[in-house]
Amino acid sequence: MKNTLLFTAALLAAGNICAQSYITPAPEGGFNTATGKDYVVLYAPQNVIDAMGTKVISNNNLDKDEVNNYLEYWVTDWDKKDLTLYNVPPKEGDINSFGGEEFVNATPLYAWGTGVFMAKAKSYDLSQVTDRHHIHIGLRDFGSSPSKYQFAIGSQKTIKSNGFQIMVGAAVGQGSGDYVGIGSLPNGNDGKWYYIDVPVSDLVDENGNFGFAYNFAQPISDGAFTFSFNSPVCSTADKTGPAPGEEVYTYTITKLGSALSLDHVFFYVPDENGVEGITVDTPEEVQAIYDITGQRVSNPGKGLYIIKTNHGARKVLFK
Repeated sequence: MKNTLLFTAALLAAGNICAQSYITPAPEGGFNTATGKDYVVLYAPQNVIDAMGTKVISNNNLDKDEVNNYLEYWVTDWDKKDLTLYNVPPKEGDINSFGGEEFVNATPLYAWGTGVFMAKAKSYDLSQVTDRHHIHIGLRDFGSSPSKYQFAIGSQKTIKSNGFQIMVGAAVGQGSGDYVGIGSLPNGNDGKWYYIDVPVSDLVDENGNFGFAYNFAQPISDGAFTFSFNSPVCSTADKTGPAPGEEVYTYTITKLGSALSLDHVFFYVPDENGVEGITVDTPEEVQAIYDITGQRVSNPGKGLYIIKTNHGARKVLFK
């Protein structure tokens, strides 16, 4: 077991991961920032960015004061005070995948509910993203009904020809409009955190499942990251206002439909030096074993599995 884990960790660091396992359960304690480098951040809790330290090469984190950028929930065409997507207040004691309190909740009030990370005083800088990077997103489905989720990374103006449009809830490589599937959450709307990890090299592989193209050399002055629901169960809400100083109605959810949380969106390059520090000597460090569909197994045979340890989730080939 020890040799196999170490061998697989080295493969992961080199970017050689199985294309069928882009979504895995979030590890205990969250993503281990020591296993990555060259971080290009779109959103992450501040303590996580602090842990990345000097490995951050471009920090575009959401601005709580909405000076540099902001999270925009789209409004309807017929009433500019009416949101298509609502930020559901977190429950007391609710935590993100890192054990902290910073995350974004969203539920659709209309079928095309959409949220966008919008530039304001400062353009988004993704110019240092390379084919060696991975896209990493932390998400959970906490709604009353599971849904499909669409993520677009790149300028809204040119996204169809310059950027990545991926969908959670569709098989790997399965097309759905402008989006391409990367797999599904193993247990749907179980309220647990999962991690998307997709190598950029897979996304731009002309012979692979996606065939996307990107050129982020120019600053992005509009929306750099968009998330939306595909055929969701919409929530219902009472609305009042707008309150003084506000531009949209105030909402109170009366029945929760599909709902999504995000606690980070960033690019990173796997760091071999960081992976080498993982200790896998004792059985007590293995917390759970999953097959590639996300089902937990107790007696794995030969094949590819996801091993969850106190250092994170790793893919392991049992021989």
